[in-house]
Amino acid sequence: MSSEIRSMHIADSDGTALNSGGAEVVFDATVRAARELGHETVVLTSPPQRTPWSYVYSRRNYRMVRMSLEQARPDLVHLQNYYHYLSPSVLAAIRDYKKSRPDARLVFTAHDFHLICPNSGFQHFTRHGARSYDVDRPRFRWHHKFDRRSWLHSLLKLAQHVLAYRMLRLDRVIDAVIAPSAQTIDALRAAGVQTPIHLLRNPIAVAPVSPASAPSGLVFLGTLTAAKGLLPFVELLEREEVSCRIDVYGDGPLRNELIDLAGRSRYVDLALHGHIPHEQISGVLSQHTALIYPSTWIENAPLAVVEAAALGLSLVVPHRGGTREMAELAEQHDFYDPESPESVVGAVQSALARTEPNRLIDPSAFEFATYVESLAAVYDEVTSAEAET
Repeated sequence: MSSEIRSMHIADSDGTALNSGGAEVVFDATVRAARELGHETVVLTSPPQRTPWSYVYSRRNYRMVRMSLEQARPDLVHLQNYYHYLSPSVLAAIRDYKKSRPDARLVFTAHDFHLICPNSGFQHFTRHGARSYDVDRPRFRWHHKFDRRSWLHSLLKLAQHVLAYRMLRLDRVIDAVIAPSAQTIDALRAAGVQTPIHLLRNPIAVAPVSPASAPSGLVFLGTLTAAKGLLPFVELLEREEVSCRIDVYGDGPLRNELIDLAGRSRYVDLALHGHIPHEQISGVLSQHTALIYPSTWIENAPLAVVEAAALGLSLVVPHRGGTREMAELAEQHDFYDPESPESVVGAVQSALARTEPNRLIDPSAFEFATYVESLAAVYDEVTSAEAET
């Protein structure tokens, strides 16, 4: 049945976007997978423009998506990250399209916790910093601050969530959810999501590379935002007088602060290299002994962790969330308690002392061919459900 489908793939951005991350890489892989299944595909992304009002609900993007749907007439829509620029109005456009095409179906890939929390990282913020919600009891409070920047940003996130999912109930248009981690499935289910949810590991596309010299030092790969936790992690190592080299690949709003920190660090040799294209990741990571991934939120299924393990790097990650879940799929991992400097230092030193290369326990779970096969099963199930109703 998959080969007969015309599918439309929608997201805020794809892998060509500046500083694109794991979600955009997965979006591109999904489009390639659909084409491999024989789909006639249409891809729709959004210009990176918004106002406070369009962030909550964009009428312009509603019209754009609705027009594109009517022109393409897809049997299946696969939606990924949409809430930064497209806004939840994309769900309204798909809902209204389905009124004229009741046999059309919508699949959504959950790269984070957007459906169940105004903060997609499943956090709120206090004067003491970020606080993660409990996956087993995912209830947020309306008076919480959902954005670290300001109460105005927090209010916009809350308004978007309440309008889209409490008032308009736009989430009901989704026919199936894809999640790349068991943690995400647990959180969605605990929050009351009744839509069928399928576990599909994100595919990776890295191949071992022989480095010019023996691998050494630590590496960080990701966006330079507060949520990634790199700045306090390096500051802790500096305070604890841990001598090490950390190469940083990525860009973001904390770049200047990290450059400043690099200039005054005595023990941590911090080198910032900027954003690199995804095709260069194998060569870059293979030069290092261990990956650090010190996120302050519980993450979902970070690609960098799995890619690093596949390339032989040890893993230094927090002892919680989707980051831990991904690390446990590899043979070597050093978990730490973010609240314990002794735990952080111990994990770093243990990883740097390892001599055997890391390996994924089941590499096939992350192969593109596996992703194509699993995606076909989801598509067939959702379209078969349509045929039976």
